[in-house]
Amino acid sequence: MTVAGIVLAAGDGSRLGGRAKALLPHRGRPLLHTVVDALRQGGCDEVVVVVGAYGEDVAAQCDPNVIVVRNPLWAEGMSTSLRAGVDASSGHSTVALTVVDFPGITAELVHTVLSAHEPGTVTLPVFGDRPGHPVVFDRADAVAAAAQATGDEGARSFLARNRDRVRRLDCSSLADAADIDTPEDLHLLDDPRNG
Repeated sequence: MTVAGIVLAAGDGSRLGGRAKALLPHRGRPLLHTVVDALRQGGCDEVVVVVGAYGEDVAAQCDPNVIVVRNPLWAEGMSTSLRAGVDASSGHSTVALTVVDFPGITAELVHTVLSAHEPGTVTLPVFGDRPGHPVVFDRADAVAAAAQATGDEGARSFLARNRDRVRRLDCSSLADAADIDTPEDLHLLDDPRNG
């Protein structure tokens, strides 16, 4: 099994006042670095970062070992970034999908979800009753999820249509699943549980 970690980082942060979430400061560096490092250290063989609204600024923060994919259709929603990321990860049998605005992600969380994944299923970490990231797919399922996605929904439709194959993995003890959408969420960057 080879694993590609995909980071969706193309949005314009409109609910956050028009800021690149990937560049928010977290533990003295951009939040993007926290997410990429967690994927790498957690077991991903390669990391793909999909950029859009602040593409050049975010790409400039990626080290040379990260595959940067520019999504010119980012304004049409997360579905276009999902497709771009899945297309760029074609050499891998497994995909771990996450969003960039998740300061609670850690290598331990990624490792736990990857280790629990079984071929033929989708592994969905849950935190209490809240689904979260990274979601782990076999390659064929990642392709199908990307093909079915529309607008700003990401893999939601695929997960709903394939409930019988989705394995919910309780990760409540490993992270706070909250992501950063609005200025009221910025306190999450300073929460000692996140990072």
